[in-house]
Amino acid sequence: MLFRSTAGERGAHEAPVALLIRLSVPGTGEHGGVRPDPVYGDQLNNAAIPGVRPEGQVAIRWTPVTGRFADGTRYTLQQPHYRLTELAYGPLAPGAMLSPRVAPHIAGVGLIDAIAESDLLANAARQAADPGPIKGQVNRVWDAPSGELRIGRLGWKANVATLAHQTAGAFQGDIGISSRWQPQQTCTPTQRDCLAAPHGGRAEHEGEPVVEIDDRTLGDVIFYQATLAPAARRAVDDPQVLRGQRLFAQAQCVVCHRPSYTTGRNPFPALASPKAEGRTIWPYTDLLLHDMGPGLADGRPDFQASGRQWKTPPLWGIGLVHDVNGHRRLLHDGRADGVLEAVLWHGGEAEGARQQVLKMDRADREALVRFVNSL
Repeated sequence: MLFRSTAGERGAHEAPVALLIRLSVPGTGEHGGVRPDPVYGDQLNNAAIPGVRPEGQVAIRWTPVTGRFADGTRYTLQQPHYRLTELAYGPLAPGAMLSPRVAPHIAGVGLIDAIAESDLLANAARQAADPGPIKGQVNRVWDAPSGELRIGRLGWKANVATLAHQTAGAFQGDIGISSRWQPQQTCTPTQRDCLAAPHGGRAEHEGEPVVEIDDRTLGDVIFYQATLAPAARRAVDDPQVLRGQRLFAQAQCVVCHRPSYTTGRNPFPALASPKAEGRTIWPYTDLLLHDMGPGLADGRPDFQASGRQWKTPPLWGIGLVHDVNGHRRLLHDGRADGVLEAVLWHGGEAEGARQQVLKMDRADREALVRFVNSL
């Protein structure tokens, strides 16, 4: 099973390779997406091949955020602050925005790909009709494989619509491998050493773009990811887990973390298994964007997502993060050490749920965490 990376140990000044920094400048780019920094693009690369300079490094400073539960128990969160250093090609453009990311786990992503768009629109309509403060929105994003705008469902801001687009984008952005759907190199005109570096591109057929990964190989990688099953639930009949499930519902967590769906047809059936269709799945997400308050805001819009909005992440498999990766770091930049800290970072539309958790005694908090970790 594959899970997310970590943002590094608290107190560390240098960010690990696993932490990704998204970049953009004010304004709207191609197809309504972000405008990349003219020198560094839309992603800072802190490593490079021989002969090419890394674009820069990331320094992290942590400040404590303290509080207490209603029973008097104190807690301390750690707020990360990010700064780019050792920039190899000069300063960022004026107004440049940066946003940290750690990789979400990908088990079950093929099933997420097969959830019908109508279900996501129904989630948004149901929340809009509810009198409460939770008003999720879909993100409409450009999908290169289909050549059209679609509803986003992948990525921390739902800025990717399909697994096919996400995979091609990762090949291009993370390791510089171009494909039919992402044929351009990521070197900007300023990065002459990058432009001069050799590449293994070729055209599969006359008149087609020169790319570095052929369609069949890319399709095989997409198919592999699409068939990675999520973990089975654990301890489903445990009394503490059942108690936590009731508390999860009472705190209104299920409004955003919708428990289940029945999958439909994958957007690219040739790149997925037909066994993923018509299945009841339990990802615990509405796949919508929500304003999560100033504490989590990155200030960086992405298509229709604002600088305060994040997609509700699926919760399945979350209890196995420590078993697989040796850490419990959660949220988009790994700042939360475990489920309870992740809840305490909630704000904005989720402030009411956070307040409900703050009122819980220790036994209820432990039951809530036990339930989430059983998913």
